[in-house]
Amino acid sequence: MINTKNTTIGFFKAIRDYNIEDYLYMEYFSKLYTFSLEEYNLLSERFAHIRNYGFNVVPYVFYPTWDAADNQVSLEIMIDHLKETAERYGYPIDGAVAKFNSISYGKTLGETSHHFKNAMAYKFYDETYETELIDIEWTMGRTGVLTPVAVFKPIDIDGSTVERASLHNVSVMIETLHGHGWKGQKVEVFKANMIIPQIASAELDDDRCKYYFERVMVCPVCGHEVILKNDNGTTFAVCSNDTCEGKLINRLDHFCGKKGLDIKGLSKATLEKLIDWGWVKNIPSLFALNDYRDEWVLKPGFGSKSVDKILNAIDYSRNNCKLHQFICALGIPLIGSSASKELTKYYSTYENFRMAIDIGVQFWGYANFGMEMHKAIVNFDYSEADALVQSGVITFNSIIEETTQEKSLDGLTFVITGKLNHFKNRDAIKAKIEFLGGKVTGSVSGNTSYLINNDKDSTSSKNKSAKSLGIPILSEEDFIQTFGVE
Repeated sequence: MINTKNTTIGFFKAIRDYNIEDYLYMEYFSKLYTFSLEEYNLLSERFAHIRNYGFNVVPYVFYPTWDAADNQVSLEIMIDHLKETAERYGYPIDGAVAKFNSISYGKTLGETSHHFKNAMAYKFYDETYETELIDIEWTMGRTGVLTPVAVFKPIDIDGSTVERASLHNVSVMIETLHGHGWKGQKVEVFKANMIIPQIASAELDDDRCKYYFERVMVCPVCGHEVILKNDNGTTFAVCSNDTCEGKLINRLDHFCGKKGLDIKGLSKATLEKLIDWGWVKNIPSLFALNDYRDEWVLKPGFGSKSVDKILNAIDYSRNNCKLHQFICALGIPLIGSSASKELTKYYSTYENFRMAIDIGVQFWGYANFGMEMHKAIVNFDYSEADALVQSGVITFNSIIEETTQEKSLDGLTFVITGKLNHFKNRDAIKAKIEFLGGKVTGSVSGNTSYLINNDKDSTSSKNKSAKSLGIPILSEEDFIQTFGVE
């Protein structure tokens, strides 16, 4: 028997997901105790109802009316109340979420690939800590942009020692440090979202201008000239050397990483060695490493087993590449895994995607695509990608490229657990479900349509939850036959 008196509704998780009305525990226990929340349209009513069953609902503030004349005072009072309550209960808090009380109205506002539109988050002012600037270092990204990083005297913030913070770009650095900063400059540091160190403000002293750190003039990786570029009013530093190893290593690391082709064994450290040995000069050269096998196995730290494992992983990636993986792996600015998947819904082949660019398709017209994403797509250099595809080095797996197939899983939500036999892994079956219009989540809830598990008699928590909620459990074979999945 579950002790509801000592069970707390996970309000913080609900806030993070902006999805309180579909919250797992509320749905699960509503069916376990045979009561329904669907009849209540107001979020406050659902909380009151669940509290009546003995659950501890984390306190919140309900604001029934809105008076523009005094809303600022009211908001301040509400925020102060939330802070005091959180402190009293020992809850960590760094912000608040405002959400519509009407669930039906909130749903009409829709959602993006990132969040629901019926709520808005506000951050509180962070507690700052004073320290002194020691230096400005520059790190390089895969596109050759150099990011300034402030190095300061170590300070303790929220239980950890902090001594570095990104300044993002030249514009932010100059605005924050009132120039390029100087050694000994007093700065105020905080942790954004209680995680990421940031500089909130810095000492202003016109008499210290002569002590400013010099503007970065040469690339710290290759020594070539650094040029300043301006994009929409933002200034950033870029290495002028197209063959800079700093650009190459970061580009290769992204291409081979989990968000790219996911080539096992090709870590950043291994890639750095391959570049140092002169075997890798660009992305296409990754697929010619087999030519160096005999020499590679003699290198310190390697052997025939580890080298062959890497070479097999490279070979597998090029023969089983998904189009959305390849597009994401290219490192097009602003085009991550979600945007890449969206593009493959419109273009079934790489050739079609490239043709769309050539004929001037307006990508900003697609859902969740803006003008900056459009510019990033059309301005990207595809020469290496074109060479890989045209030469047949990359062979695309058709699991999500055949976009003409009817989407038969629209509106259905699946949870996957246990070992798989037909599909290579969970990512493969998830990709198939999403291609057919379905959705995959990690937990069983009242919104789950099916649980996929080859062991229907398993005593796992997901199986137990599915059975208690009356959710059908399908084996892979059941899934394939039921929905005509290949």
